[in-house]
Amino acid sequence: MKILDRYIFRETLTPTLIALSALTFVFFSQRLGALLEIIVRQSATLREVGEFSFAIIPNLLTFTIPLAVLVGILTGFGRISSDSEAIAFRAAGISMKRLLRPVMLLATLAWIVTLMLTLWIAPQTALHLRQLESALALKQVSLELKPRVFNENLANFVLYVKDVTANGSEWHGIMLADVTSPNDPHVTVAKSGTLVANDENHTFDLTLADSTTSFASSQSPNIYQTSGVESNTISLPMPAAPPTPSKPSTTEMASRELWNRMSAGSATYEERVELHRRMALPFSCLAFALIGLPLGISTTRGSKSMGLVLSLILMLAYYLVFVLGTRIAANEQFSPFFGAWIGNIAFSALGIFMLTRADYEGENRLLAQLASSIDWASGALEWLRTGRKRIGQWAYSLTHHPKFFRLLDIYVLRGFWFFFALVLAVFVSLFVVITLFTLLPDIVKNNVDSRTVVEYFVFLTPQILYWVVPLTVLLATLINLGTLTKTNEILAVKAGAISLYRMSMPLLLMSLILSAGVYFLQDFILPRANQRQEDYHNVIKGRAPQTYKDPERKWMAGSNERIYHYSYFDPNENVLADLSILEFQPNSFDLKRWVFASRAEWTGFQWRLEDGWTRRLGTKDSPEEYKHFDRIDFLEIDPPEYFKKEVRMADQMTYVELKRYVADLKQSGFDVSALTVDLYRKLSFPLVSFIMAIIGIPFSFKTGKRGAFFGIGLCVAVGIFYWATFELFRQLGGINRLSPMIAAWFPNLIFGAGGVWMMTRVKT
Repeated sequence: MKILDRYIFRETLTPTLIALSALTFVFFSQRLGALLEIIVRQSATLREVGEFSFAIIPNLLTFTIPLAVLVGILTGFGRISSDSEAIAFRAAGISMKRLLRPVMLLATLAWIVTLMLTLWIAPQTALHLRQLESALALKQVSLELKPRVFNENLANFVLYVKDVTANGSEWHGIMLADVTSPNDPHVTVAKSGTLVANDENHTFDLTLADSTTSFASSQSPNIYQTSGVESNTISLPMPAAPPTPSKPSTTEMASRELWNRMSAGSATYEERVELHRRMALPFSCLAFALIGLPLGISTTRGSKSMGLVLSLILMLAYYLVFVLGTRIAANEQFSPFFGAWIGNIAFSALGIFMLTRADYEGENRLLAQLASSIDWASGALEWLRTGRKRIGQWAYSLTHHPKFFRLLDIYVLRGFWFFFALVLAVFVSLFVVITLFTLLPDIVKNNVDSRTVVEYFVFLTPQILYWVVPLTVLLATLINLGTLTKTNEILAVKAGAISLYRMSMPLLLMSLILSAGVYFLQDFILPRANQRQEDYHNVIKGRAPQTYKDPERKWMAGSNERIYHYSYFDPNENVLADLSILEFQPNSFDLKRWVFASRAEWTGFQWRLEDGWTRRLGTKDSPEEYKHFDRIDFLEIDPPEYFKKEVRMADQMTYVELKRYVADLKQSGFDVSALTVDLYRKLSFPLVSFIMAIIGIPFSFKTGKRGAFFGIGLCVAVGIFYWATFELFRQLGGINRLSPMIAAWFPNLIFGAGGVWMMTRVKT
């Protein structure tokens, strides 16, 4: 029996490890861009990169290990059942309880590892990660200063920079407003400047070249002061670092401290919920083993595919129950123990019930009902197949191609679409579950209603699809063609004198169609969806949806070298209050005119300013001019639509909008390297799906005999390498180390050429 134990343990361990690698990579990839930005822009040491990576991984593993155990058991026993080995076990008198021994060994090992992570390692790394992020936030202050964006993070100062060099060391076109007295700011402008951190004094030393400081009182316009120097150094207080609490947060507290406080009766309700959550989550490995074995051994019809479907359903059910229980447990009227353990109790009870009946039932009723539902849905769509047959006959009458080719194309595409839909559903569901689990503390803390959470995920789904479709194409191609290779159907195709190139043609065409779909998603859906999901994300995080520090005090960059400062804007009546207009020289960025109005109203084709003054600053060639007015029509202000428009990032603009934006900035002399890379990526990234098909086809022919799990592992390896290369080139292009076009397209060229080369090496 030891041989049987080792065999079952090996059959479930292999898919578990592959699933663990795939799941961990998928969710670590969300942080990959930020990690590469640290490496490229800050020249981070290997130690810093390692610390940042290892601080992230433990918290991911607490979620992915139980999921991997579930996937491993279901897919492993799905393979055993599909090869009729389960029937052999029953014929030999081996009971289900006996088969449970190696499965529980795997689940116990996973439980021990997850328990160590949740109780000891994850809280420490969570605290260390927050400290690292705080240190990196201070280290990257100059990096995070974006050109043409008002920075209000400096206490009592508003900083605006027209342009920043690629390495972030030098700025051009600087405006620094001292808003200690908000109604009467002191405005300093300079042609260029540099910022150096003074850690000893916890300040920034801003050295300005050719600077001029101006002050004009809005209430007493006759009072005007100005001074200019060739070089000036201003000490600015560093932005307040993220507050370090006197004690760690609940998720960062040591488990021993939580236990001691709970034993002494001094633990808060939130701390009790957290401790039960840490102990309940690892136990899910055992609960998944109890329910996974009887379900996996019964998947005779769907083989591994049915295992993946069941993994998806059970995963969603468990984590929704877990999240709901924890959410309810936040209410002090509900038991924290029951809230955290309800999912484990339900799944364990169901698993034990199914185990007791598994030896007496020829077919699992739950699976039978699921298969019947699938058959019913297939029959309901019979009219689609009839229509497809008529279309096929019509196409045949036009093309006169042999019928076998059309049947082969349909057969290959049917398998591809089945695995594509299955893998896509798994990826999207995993993203939703892990993201929900990550946001759970904020949802509970900020008492966010369920409708807001649901709407957030509705608008986040297009972005998830945008991320996972290329990997889904690769994995579906590997599994589909790999399965055909393993079952010798590829050999039969060759025997029929059909080239593998011809057989792969429908997959290449379908990947091109999917690439077009990704572009459509990116250009017509994502810009608006990303704005909405960002708004909901801010609500969940407890941040104000307004991006300004003080919603009643606005700064805005206008056209033709103008900066607007106003206290209030009524978008319905098109009225501005306490409007200041600062006009600058185009080349030198010297302040040339300052206009103030207590009220500005749009008349339909121009602005009417009331109760204000204009001051044109003197130069060597012209004296200073000052005029007071009660009412004046002013044409040199942008229309109301300009004040209403939203500030959007590259992923919130369509290709045409971003192209126009880049052209405008480039014409004004700005460094648009990073934006140009993003512009080219809007064309290159959708083609990644096509490149993945080119790579996957030859790999599946060469490695198909090794099984679908080898294909999944290969997909993970290729995905890690491709995604890292894509992000690395993006960062290098953003700092002018590479041409924007090369940074956006070269990864596609490298991997595409590699795929074509492997295609030529395939024995057709």
